[in-house]
Amino acid sequence: MSNDLIYNWSFSSEKQRGNLWYIIALSIIIWLVVWGFFTRQYIFSILVILVTWVYFFVENNSESLITVQVTNLWIKVNNFFYDFSKIENYSIIYSWENAILLRLELGKKGLRYLNLQIDNNIALNLKQILPNFLNENENWELTFNEKIIKLLKL
Repeated sequence: MSNDLIYNWSFSSEKQRGNLWYIIALSIIIWLVVWGFFTRQYIFSILVILVTWVYFFVENNSESLITVQVTNLWIKVNNFFYDFSKIENYSIIYSWENAILLRLELGKKGLRYLNLQIDNNIALNLKQILPNFLNENENWELTFNEKIIKLLKL
């Protein structure tokens, strides 16, 4: 069986944040570190600095453009292949009437879900393609945590 390309799309993984977002985030981080030192919770302050550093490191070292390719054998996201046999099901998640995510439930222990940004046109095309290879879970929605992360642009 060959791996013929059926569909592909790209999306930007960069967050659209203004200067105000960075000013508020930096103010909160500095306040938490200073508060940790004043209340003698030094480990808390160190933890805040470490978490901030890891978040900054991951954000600045991730790919800015994500390319997704769907073939008849797998879904390829940049350089990673996800065989259809290893994907349990998929869901297209909407925010109001707009498609925002294609969520793949993977059969892995560590990385359980893979969320890929889509729009309504991509969703229409995927609804015709993916049922040939995967089962759809129509019950998935954004969780409360995901809504907060989306709102805060994290």
